[in-house]
Parts: sequence; C-alpha cells; structure tokens
Amino acid sequence: MADAYVIQVSGRTAGIVARDSRDRSFNFFAATQPFNAMEGRPFADPLAAERAARHLAKHGNLPRRLDQNSLPSASTPINEK
Repeated sequence: MADAYVIQVSGRTAGIVARDSRDRSFNFFAATQPFNAMEGRPFADPLAAERAARHLAKHGNLPRRLDQNSLPSASTPINEK
C-alpha cells in the first residue's frame, strides 16, 4: 500500500492523505481552501478521507461522526461520484 494519495472531488484536488507511521492512520493535508476544515485530521484509510471530502463539498460541513473524533469506517458506501 502506498504512503500518500491524492484526494479528488468532482475533478478537483481536495488534498492529499499521507500515512502516519506512528499509528497507521492517514493525515489529510488540504490543497484548496474549501477543504481546510479537514486539515490535519486523521482517517482510517484514503477512502474514508475521500468520503469526508465529498460530504464537505456537498453539504458544507464534515460528517457528524468525524466531528466526534471517530474515524469513518471503510465499509460506508460513497453515494455520489
């Protein structure tokens, strides 16, 4: 598995996630201002970060579970492309 991934939403780069070797999570680094709310947040995997970025782009806020400091599950489906 790679150590860093680009996260895109609707054809634009939201940011990157990079593996944190201390706890094996992936930390998000925003590429554009609309995704600054995700800056530095840990995710269980790159798909969880993509899911959160899509939610932020669509709803203007982060998923509630993320705001409660829990990592999104990789089993939650992505509802939009």
